[in-house]
Amino acid sequence: MNAQRVRVKSAARDYSVYVGEKILPQGLQSHLPPKVPVAMLVDEGIAALPLTLAIFAWLEKRASRVVRVRIPAGERSKSVEEYGRVVRQLAGAGLTRDGWIVAVGGGVTGDLAGFVAATYLRGLPVIQIPTTVVAMVDSSVGGKTGIDLPEGKNLVGAFHPPQAVLADLRWLESLPPAERRAGMAEVLKYGAIADSKLFASLAKGPPRSMRKVVKRCVEIKAKLAGEDERDLKGKRALLNFGHTVAHGLEGIVGYEGLRHGEAVAIGMVVAAHLSVKARRFKKKAAEKLKAAIRAHGLPVTHPELRWDRLSPVMARDKKATTQGIRWVLLKKIGKADLVSGVTEKKIQMALEEVREGKLPKG
Repeated sequence: MNAQRVRVKSAARDYSVYVGEKILPQGLQSHLPPKVPVAMLVDEGIAALPLTLAIFAWLEKRASRVVRVRIPAGERSKSVEEYGRVVRQLAGAGLTRDGWIVAVGGGVTGDLAGFVAATYLRGLPVIQIPTTVVAMVDSSVGGKTGIDLPEGKNLVGAFHPPQAVLADLRWLESLPPAERRAGMAEVLKYGAIADSKLFASLAKGPPRSMRKVVKRCVEIKAKLAGEDERDLKGKRALLNFGHTVAHGLEGIVGYEGLRHGEAVAIGMVVAAHLSVKARRFKKKAAEKLKAAIRAHGLPVTHPELRWDRLSPVMARDKKATTQGIRWVLLKKIGKADLVSGVTEKKIQMALEEVREGKLPKG
């Protein structure tokens, strides 16, 4: 198998993430036992792609039976209703306790399939096959699964690490350009919070090859998730840099109006401005981050960056405590901390600066 391997530590079981080309479908053989029933949950947008069909054909030969469940594309599929539809389909098909889940798709499919695996029949093993940049570098790694509520993102979920993650880079060739650009926001995030060299390599635009980039992001995610799997120590929360405002914008604008990566890009700019106001991050560094985001064709502002609109949604942020929202702020490129006690006034000022395209002020 032409792949590089990253080992991820977990209290339930350690597992590996494989990054490379042409690792599917044969890469499944080392992880999926023969003659077991399998439910293949697949993003309907890629259901007809040759690689998807090859995986399905391989599973039909390997498994005792295969139940194929198509997941509609888009964040709306991470819902209580879609979760109910999927588990009812599995129950109707008679999937039993010796069954396995194979998730093929982006972050939405992976999150939903992982939560189905965590809860259906009190837990089934799952193999994640991420097909987007975001899913490869972020959502498929770390064991978090979940669905959304009307009140906010990822409010219902479980920790359920996969048996393996198989990131075949050939999937990225089929991504629409806008989707690929949006995924690079999460990649820039890793450089901003944990690796200045990675950030520097991406500062002027997309890389020629994604293999090293994806592997490095997975290494960072594996380290932070391994040190703080249950998100209790504040280390794993660093991965949410830019996400507080991003989730707020998504709640206001809707998931169809703004791609997740685009929202994260804007959220990172706001967090950088807030870092300057907290007197912990240099103005030039904030502008450097903004320039890198622009170099990847991502937005750096939005008209809905208004406190009165965002605050009700951000109050439900999963990093929030009874003392209020905790923010992931930068000390320098490659170094971040989780910070409490950021004043409402500073947040309002940062939102205004970014909304109006102004330079950050300390």
